[in-house]
Amino acid sequence: MKCRHAKDTDLENVCDLLAIVFSEEPVHQLIFTGRDRESLIDVLRNFFRIYVNLASKYGGILLAENDAGTLVYFRPEAMAISKEELTIIDTQLRKVCGVDYPKALAFIDGLEQYHPKNLPHYYISLLAVERSYRGRGLVGDLLNEFNAILDKDKLPCYAECTRFSTRTLIRRWGYFDTSLPISIDGFPNLYPVWREPQS
Repeated sequence: MKCRHAKDTDLENVCDLLAIVFSEEPVHQLIFTGRDRESLIDVLRNFFRIYVNLASKYGGILLAENDAGTLVYFRPEAMAISKEELTIIDTQLRKVCGVDYPKALAFIDGLEQYHPKNLPHYYISLLAVERSYRGRGLVGDLLNEFNAILDKDKLPCYAECTRFSTRTLIRRWGYFDTSLPISIDGFPNLYPVWREPQS
């Protein structure tokens, strides 16, 4: 199998991969401003650990061959997380983000405003491939494996792409634009996509 679900022992490596890849993204550079790359990677490692832990409980983490790519997703029941658990998550974010917490919260709240709420669906939270492995089919491997889960459960999926190029690429696997680009004050546009289950 080209992809597998991460085990607990894989989660540190998953967070390392996410931190390195997303340290190159303008969105996270804008949230955590004034940091050199090493410091940014350190804070992102802890930032993403919050969501990786949550996905371990309410979704899953797929790893591509050689663990050079990952897809972090949430099942529909993640939409019904209790207020108590949301408070715990917020406390963790405050601790990890420090003085950058208001910017992180503004971005998270902005995404939440656009997130579909009326139809049960899966959600791709994070998709990352190590730079040296890009163009080798790992994105396709991850999406093929994930789409098989969607089709088995007969459920759609929502995601936001941080780059227009990613939005264009993901269309090959059945994802289409669900609205105009998402505009959150102070951040680059994001591109929301949706995929219907296929028989």
